Amino acid sequence: MMETLSTDRDLTRKASLNMSSNGLTVYIVDDDDALRETLAMLLKTEGYTTETYASGTQFLESWNATRRGCLILDINLPQISGLDVQHILLERGIRLPIIFLTGFGDVPKTSAAFKAGAVNFLEKPIESDILLDGVNEALELGARQYQDEIRQNQVNTLYGHLTPREKEIIVFLARGYSAKQVGRALGISHRTAEIHRARIMEKLGAQSLADLVALAIQMGVR
Repeated sequence: MMETLSTDRDLTRKASLNMSSNGLTVYIVDDDDALRETLAMLLKTEGYTTETYASGTQFLESWNATRRGCLILDINLPQISGLDVQHILLERGIRLPIIFLTGFGDVPKTSAAFKAGAVNFLEKPIESDILLDGVNEALELGARQYQDEIRQNQVNTLYGHLTPREKEIIVFLARGYSAKQVGRALGISHRTAEIHRARIMEKLGAQSLADLVALAIQMGVR
């Protein structure tokens, strides 16, 4: 049983290493120089790409929209705390999976961090296996979020190709209206409504009405 668990863990880490080699970086923000470098060395030894920062300000000033991965963040940073960094990232629309570190238990801070989307919360001193497992989880989440963002951007681009009339009609289609019902609602013929629906489906690459409704929901059409 232990051998199976070890094998599963190794496979998971290999998958995360593949993601790391595809541009995912583990960012480490901690004002403890020794700990920061120890964590970086551990992760580099395991094959991960890392970047280290001594403060939240330093990290935020270096950030740009092309960067991806996960963040190991000390919650008790001076000046700008870890929670402050998390909130600033959220305000900027940056979805970066965060593993918080703390030197002592702090229930209110832990609760606030999780409510704001933290994926893990680890107390110092940190066991290497627990940290590595947390990094694997965070990188996998980051990769999924990035793919979701790509798909959402693609969908938004497709929506932008619709004419104003088609955008009006897709609202009714998203509600499950038939072409005949759309025609009645908008005062156009059944045939004209069918033509609009066909063009909308073609532009969006929808293979069925179910696909069209799903895309409409993803576009935020109500």
